[in-house]
Amino acid sequence: MKQAEKTDLGSIEERRRRNMRQLLLRASRIVNRHVVEGLHARGYADLRSTHTTLLSNINLAGSTVTEAADRAGVTKQAMGRLATELADAGYITVRSDPADARARVLHLTKSGTRLMLDSLQVMTDLQKSYARLIGHDQLSAVLDGLEAFITRSEPD
Repeated sequence: MKQAEKTDLGSIEERRRRNMRQLLLRASRIVNRHVVEGLHARGYADLRSTHTTLLSNINLAGSTVTEAADRAGVTKQAMGRLATELADAGYITVRSDPADARARVLHLTKSGTRLMLDSLQVMTDLQKSYARLIGHDQLSAVLDGLEAFITRSEPD
């Protein structure tokens, strides 16, 4: 490989590494891993990082599998598998929707609600840790920027 081609590849790799999508995906994986580690430390040994896909996309009052899948950007089948695993673990129940027998509604159990509250505490602790890592002002700027981007980019 010629030197110019190596330089071009290096430049392309650098652009890939620093593009917004890649940075958000990498940051999301890091935070997700830290959340799961924190929950494992609190006794949720059966929880896997894939389970957070469902847990972070279910409304506290209940959501259909379709709603949770749409929010997470995964297929209904994938969300259905996660729902089965979390129901088997005792964190959610899956019931038929009285208004539409074809729809399955996901509800947190008492254990699931406890998990959700513990997850919120883990995230609070992580944000304090991240503020120490990069500085409070920088973390606030990242969070404010993400919130502004989401607010202005999502359809009403």
